[in-house]
Amino acid sequence: MNKKHMIIEEWIIAVMMCVMVAMVGGQVVSRYVFHTSISHTEELVRYFFVWTTFLGVSAAVYRKRHLSITGLLWIVPKRIMRWMLVSGRAGAILFMVVLIIYGLRVVILQMQTDQTTAALGFPMWIVGLSIPVCSVIIMIRLLMSAIGKREDT
Repeated sequence: MNKKHMIIEEWIIAVMMCVMVAMVGGQVVSRYVFHTSISHTEELVRYFFVWTTFLGVSAAVYRKRHLSITGLLWIVPKRIMRWMLVSGRAGAILFMVVLIIYGLRVVILQMQTDQTTAALGFPMWIVGLSIPVCSVIIMIRLLMSAIGKREDT
């Protein structure tokens, strides 16, 4: 019997979700009890949400819990099913390569133009990095799945 273990993405997501809940809870208390607002929490929560979303995709790929349409696989012959699975993975990997390339272009543009977030004045490229960084992680997880280098959960 295999024990479920948390992968690094899940640990990061757990920490970020706890921080987001604390910030939103603090914002609610601040608004309704103290009649004041903490202006930066909404922005931070939004950017944490972006990172957790992309990391969640990677965790879902690792756990084989990502969105898929399997009904067609049940009715096609085995050799066609294998071809469909391989081509699906190849397409997903190709899509990650595109996201990496264009995500890096966006990050470079954000760095060159010195874009910052509205409330905090935080460098926007840190938020933009979520796309290429997480796309690399997702691609690694897809490749691990393709070559069978993934522990069953």
